[in-house]
Amino acid sequence: MQPIVPTVAQQSGLDARAFFYIVLLIILCIVGFIIIMSVKRRIFNDTNEQDQSTATLMESLEHMRRSGEISQAEYDQTRRTIIEKTRAMLERDADAPEMPPKG
Repeated sequence: MQPIVPTVAQQSGLDARAFFYIVLLIILCIVGFIIIMSVKRRIFNDTNEQDQSTATLMESLEHMRRSGEISQAEYDQTRRTIIEKTRAMLERDADAPEMPPKG
């Protein structure tokens, strides 16, 4: 008949295995957190880059008009085109169906 109470050697083996799994679980949690944060950052940066690129383009256009690289008519036509395309993009994004929450 085998003893019910584990011996010291058996107990230390169980402690080492439990410690290994706890450390492994902590590492997996940290890696998961890093992955989630990088995906979140990428999603929000893509949205901000679109807004900033339009603003930067408008600033560049204004600078070109002031320096005489383009005429006032060219400036007005290009500005209208940028505004129309930006408005169409925003309307398209607003009309896109929202994904229902999972759960």
